[in-house]
Amino acid sequence: MQANVLLVTVTTTESMAVIEAFREATGRGPRPLPIGRKLYHDLGTVNRVRVLLVESEMGSGGLGAAQQTVQKGIEALSPSAIIMVGIAFGASAERQCIGDILVSQRILLYELQRVGTDKEGGLTLIPRGDRPHASPWLFDRFRSSDLYWVRPDGKPKVYFGLILSGEKLVDNVDFRQQLNRFEPEAIGGEMEGTGLYVACQDEKVDWILVKGICDWADGDKDKNRAENQRLAARNSASLVLRMLQQAPLTTDIQATHRRSVVPHRDP
Repeated sequence: MQANVLLVTVTTTESMAVIEAFREATGRGPRPLPIGRKLYHDLGTVNRVRVLLVESEMGSGGLGAAQQTVQKGIEALSPSAIIMVGIAFGASAERQCIGDILVSQRILLYELQRVGTDKEGGLTLIPRGDRPHASPWLFDRFRSSDLYWVRPDGKPKVYFGLILSGEKLVDNVDFRQQLNRFEPEAIGGEMEGTGLYVACQDEKVDWILVKGICDWADGDKDKNRAENQRLAARNSASLVLRMLQQAPLTTDIQATHRRSVVPHRDP
């Protein structure tokens, strides 16, 4: 059994958004596919690409979370590319909007930190985690797809850049601002990218994050929560589908563009 592309979601809202987007494109619903102790969902073929979906638990490192789920998916399906699709928090309510989409050029694994003291005796945090690049050819495909994606009033906008990734469910503006100081150019943050990167790096599988903004991690996460999450999940799923429809990710193209993802640590 092999999938060209494996999509990974975490919440039911994310999964349903992906299922509905692909149902409209393929004309059929998902088909359950149990392999080992994991249930996958065959979404059909889009532009000669067979796409499967799997749901992870929240976070990166726990039992059933992203790293373990992706590892099992690689073993079961031998995918050529894995895309984490769903929801995230945005970096700036002034520059971004709920429903805008974040695509990872890089991620910052912010949990690994040096905790020290500054000259005034205050707490100082210095990130020590990797800043790995997503697969360049997948990133290029999403940038190209954005050029051809026609949507009303130019919305949602797509932001390409660095996404913060850690185990914490962030809903505190002071903590979010601390994360922004780690990487001022970050476009947002989420919880599963670290596990995706570690599993794919180990097996030399291409990967990327595509997530819609559902909140600002500022203490108001529950405001319009369900509506905002549905919008963010639907938009990110639509962009993934649009990318697959634009140009086929067939095995020969993947082999030509395959790059091993090398961990990158800034000085």
